[in-house]
Amino acid sequence: MMLKILLILPYDTTYKYRTAFIPSISYQPLTLSTLAALIPIELNPQITLVDEGVQTFDYEKGYYDIVGISICTSSSGRGYALAQHFQKKGCYVFMGGHHATLLPEETAQYCDTVFTGSAECTLPRFFADYMDGKVQPRYDATTVCADKIPVARRDLMPRKGYLPQPTIIADYGCSNQCRYCVINSFWGKQAKRPIADVIDELKSLGNKEFLFLDPSPLSDAAYAKELYRELAKLHITWAGLSTLQVSQDDELLELLQKSGCIGLLLGFETFNQTDLIKLAKCKNKVADYKEAVAKLHDKRIPVLGTFMLGLDGDTRESLRSLPDLIADARIDVPRFAILTPYPNTPMFREFEAQGRILTRDWSKYDSIHCVFQPMNMTAQELESEFLRVWRCCYSAGRIAGRLRHTPQRKLTTLATNIGFNIYSNHLRGLLG
Repeated sequence: MMLKILLILPYDTTYKYRTAFIPSISYQPLTLSTLAALIPIELNPQITLVDEGVQTFDYEKGYYDIVGISICTSSSGRGYALAQHFQKKGCYVFMGGHHATLLPEETAQYCDTVFTGSAECTLPRFFADYMDGKVQPRYDATTVCADKIPVARRDLMPRKGYLPQPTIIADYGCSNQCRYCVINSFWGKQAKRPIADVIDELKSLGNKEFLFLDPSPLSDAAYAKELYRELAKLHITWAGLSTLQVSQDDELLELLQKSGCIGLLLGFETFNQTDLIKLAKCKNKVADYKEAVAKLHDKRIPVLGTFMLGLDGDTRESLRSLPDLIADARIDVPRFAILTPYPNTPMFREFEAQGRILTRDWSKYDSIHCVFQPMNMTAQELESEFLRVWRCCYSAGRIAGRLRHTPQRKLTTLATNIGFNIYSNHLRGLLG
C-alpha cells in the first residue's frame, strides 16, 4: 500500500507567489519539510510539498489520500478554502499551525482532524491511528519533545524562490512572555534540540552559510554558549535572531563572533520604554539600544532591527521621528510591522475587552493592516504612517547612510536593503 500525501503552506496577503517578498529576503520555512520527515517511512508515503509563497500548483491533477495544511492567522482563510476543496474530493484533511493552536474549535469546522502545538509526537500517532482506522478529531501537544524533532526533508521543497542559505533551528522555544506573541502558545519556554543533533545536521547539509531561525536563542545562555563553541569548530558563517541581552554578556559576544555569526535580527520594537513595559518586553532598555548595536558592530556583526508601530504611546509625530532614531542607533537594516493582536493572545483579549478590535477578518492579521483601534490616531492614519516610515527608511539617502556604518558584508547588506526597498514599494498595493 502507498499513501499519497499532500502538505500545503497557504499564502496570505504578503506571503504569496510573485507579490511582496523576493528571494533576496525570503528564507525557506521548515514547517512542511519537518512534517514530511515525521511521516513513518514504513507507510511507503508519496509526499508532495506545496509552499504557495513561492510556487503555483495545480490541485486538480491527481488524488491524495491525506492532505495536511499548516496555517497562521492571516493564511487561515486560504487554508480553510483549500481544506473544503479537498474534503469534497474525498481526501482526509488535517490542519495545524499557529492559528489552529490558537483557535482549534474554529479550525475544526473546516477539516477532519486538528493538531495543536508542535507535531513531533502527535503526527506519527495520527498516522498509526489512521492505519488502524481509529483516527481522532483532535491531537493536542501539551509539551515539546525537541529531541524527537527530525532532520527536515529539504529535498522535497521547491528549489526556487528562497535565499540560498539552508535554514535550521536549535531551540524552538522562548522564555519571554510578550503579550502579542504566539510563540509561547505553540512552543513554550524550552524546546532545545540536543546540540549534537544540530551539529550533525549542519554537517550533513554540506554548506558553509546558514540561517538560524531560533526565536530566542539566549533563553538558555549556557545552551547558547555551548552551541556557539561547537559551531566555531565547523568554520561556517551564519545569521540568526537574538535578544538585546546578547550585548550584556562579554563571553557570549566573544563566542558569538568566533562561531561565525555575520548578522543578527534584534527585536527593538519601540523607542518608548513605557510601551515596552506594557508589552511585557521588560528586558529591552531603550537607553541601551545604541550601546548594544555598537558592541555588535565592534564584533563585525550587522544588525537587522525590527519595530512595531501602533503601540499605545505612538503618535503620528513620534512615528515620523522613528527613521532618525534608527539612523542615530546605526541599525543596519530596519524592518517594520503594525502591531497585531493575534486571536486568543493576552493582547487580543485585552483589546477585545476594551472594544478596540475592529475586525475579525483574519486575512488582515498580517502585520501590514491595522485591525484594532490605536490610542492616538485612526487605523487608516496608522497605516499611512506605516507606509511613510517604510518609504523614508528605504530612500536612497537613508540606505547609503546605513551602509557607511555597516561593519562587514556591505554587499549583502546592500542587497537586503534593496530587497526591502522593493518590498516597501509593494506595500501600498497590498493595503488596497
